[in-house]
Amino acid sequence: MKAIIIGAGEVGFHTAKLLTVENNDVVLIDESDDACQRVKEQLDLQTLRGPGASPVLLKDAGISDAELIIAVTNSDEINMLACQIADRYGVETKIARVSNPHYFSEESGLTPQDFGIDLLVNPEHLCVEEFIRLLKTPEAREIVEFEEGRIQLAAFRIKQRNPFIGKSLAELDKNGVISDFRFAAIKRSGTPNIIIPRGKDVLMQGDDVFVIGSRLAIEQLFRLFGIIINAHLDRVIIVGASAIGIELARVLEGNGTDVKLIESDEELAELASQSLKRTTVLGGDYLQLKLLEEAGIEDVNGFVSVTGDDEDDIMACMTAKEHGAQRALALIQQPRYLPLLAQIPRLDGVVSRHLTVVSNLLRLIRRGNIVSVASLHEIDAEVIEIIAGVNSKIAHKEIGSLKNKFPFNAFIGAILRRENLIIPHSETVIQPADRVIVFSMPEAIPVVEDMFEARRV
Repeated sequence: MKAIIIGAGEVGFHTAKLLTVENNDVVLIDESDDACQRVKEQLDLQTLRGPGASPVLLKDAGISDAELIIAVTNSDEINMLACQIADRYGVETKIARVSNPHYFSEESGLTPQDFGIDLLVNPEHLCVEEFIRLLKTPEAREIVEFEEGRIQLAAFRIKQRNPFIGKSLAELDKNGVISDFRFAAIKRSGTPNIIIPRGKDVLMQGDDVFVIGSRLAIEQLFRLFGIIINAHLDRVIIVGASAIGIELARVLEGNGTDVKLIESDEELAELASQSLKRTTVLGGDYLQLKLLEEAGIEDVNGFVSVTGDDEDDIMACMTAKEHGAQRALALIQQPRYLPLLAQIPRLDGVVSRHLTVVSNLLRLIRRGNIVSVASLHEIDAEVIEIIAGVNSKIAHKEIGSLKNKFPFNAFIGAILRRENLIIPHSETVIQPADRVIVFSMPEAIPVVEDMFEARRV
């Protein structure tokens, strides 16, 4: 596939990396010499320096032969114009990052289709949705939903109070503990590789585990593991009157949550106060304990820091957690921090702006029968929802019989057959049209796609 990516920031870079791994022909355009140089040093693809909405530059990039264009610069206008030009050239799939909600509001009278845009990505809206999921799922470090929330992948840490420490997965399966969900992966402190768990693997304190199952099964698992569930959010503190902070406050206050928002910039605090109905806006230094105590930090259900400064957001969460916040979540801009954050015990979870966007981009980037894709924050892995094609290699066969053909670093976690959710075992047979949730390392994705691809007899 020929693809053009406009914008070599974290979203563009990470998307280009995933596409090149799968041997796609990728051209990346950016106005920054430094950004282009970074791409040249780390990725095997063509780079062009210049404005991404330049018809001449897009022609040089081969837009007449491109099947996909992804415009993810920091300029909504450049992204929209680039997609409009690509539409004129007949590019099949056009994706644009547009942060300003007013462009396509009802009052504007405009739609993404007016600019030839097939998929509109709003990073702020996506981050708010993820924060809401994490706030509602206690102790989850990450939560990914499929089929409108019917199926979930949850990541959480095995803590000292867990009654199943030292138990093997085979023991848990024999006792019926894990009949309604599956362990997809284990990240163990001191071990560089991700463990794709088998029956002999044992749960250890400090493990970060990734499980797949129905929403109800995940809730039951939390109870078995001694995790207290408190789905109702009574009080939440938000730090940062950014677009994400304001939208998050608006969603929470609409759900009846008592929200306090802290902002150090007087002008931004005033704007937030005017745009929010029931949120209390406090001005001041959010790293000062006195202000946090004034906001009632000692008994809040959730604390979310979204200032845009990674270090400050992490520090604010650590301070909040130390002084009584039940749950502390941070927005992360720089992906280089992600591998380190799991080692911070007072940080309950993060939302990565760039990975949240990339996960949504992958829905249209992937070929064939893939319905949706999510990239995980704390490990280099993806969860995909894929449809088993007619006469595919995986159809009409017991899963256990495929162990020498299915990638060892991929795992079938759940199957949705019509309206029935199936947690598979070795004797389960995948049928054509089944929607299958697969946990996979990136390098295994092409093999997984091939096994699910429909074939003519």
